Amino acid sequence: MRPLAIRDRGYANPDLIVDTDWLAEHHNDPNVRVIDARFPNEYAEGHVPGAVNLNGFGTLPRADDGDMASADGFAKQAGGLGISNDTTIVVYDAPDQRMGMVAWEFMYYGHPDVRILDGGFAKWTGEDRPVSNEPTEYPTATFIPALQGAIHCSLDRARTAVDGTDAVMWDTRSRAEYEGTQAGYGAPVQMGRIPSAIHLEFTELFDPDTKTLKPAADLKTLLAAHGITPESEINTY
Repeated sequence: MRPLAIRDRGYANPDLIVDTDWLAEHHNDPNVRVIDARFPNEYAEGHVPGAVNLNGFGTLPRADDGDMASADGFAKQAGGLGISNDTTIVVYDAPDQRMGMVAWEFMYYGHPDVRILDGGFAKWTGEDRPVSNEPTEYPTATFIPALQGAIHCSLDRARTAVDGTDAVMWDTRSRAEYEGTQAGYGAPVQMGRIPSAIHLEFTELFDPDTKTLKPAADLKTLLAAHGITPESEINTY
């Protein structure tokens, strides 16, 4: 079954998402950088032609305590991928949560044009789109960061939000990780969850057949059923 067109799903910001038709037309544009957010071995086995690899698990810069790294460190990483402030960025993965992590990171450091691929690599390959095994490199570019603190939940803010009534801590991991019975990628020192956190696994946001994001009305109903509403400050992990 073909999913609804992105602009027919009722999203508040449909320009944050592109479909495979758009990417097929634009992935070779000189002002577009496609980022494969999967593990390096997955990227090596096959990726969208022209895509660079930036693994959402393990290669994004972080401070020693796990909080956000310096802006200069991220700027150097982005520039090394050939990404400037004028580049349109499209991020994809299987799909899973890594594309969201990478896209959010660019938004946090102030990139003005970041998008994710609806349906991810699963939809791309399911439509017999071209796949490359060759790594891609671009000339180094200059990326000038401008931190967007309003979209960041710092460790200090998280400590405050746990006991507050105006904020929701949303645990997007698996049920087993949430319950502390299984370690996920980069397992924490202590198993379990942040106290008072609400659990809703990221997989629930995708249509199980098409792998695309569910329409806005469905997402709103799903989120509200878990106490995640626009009236609250939403912090995810």
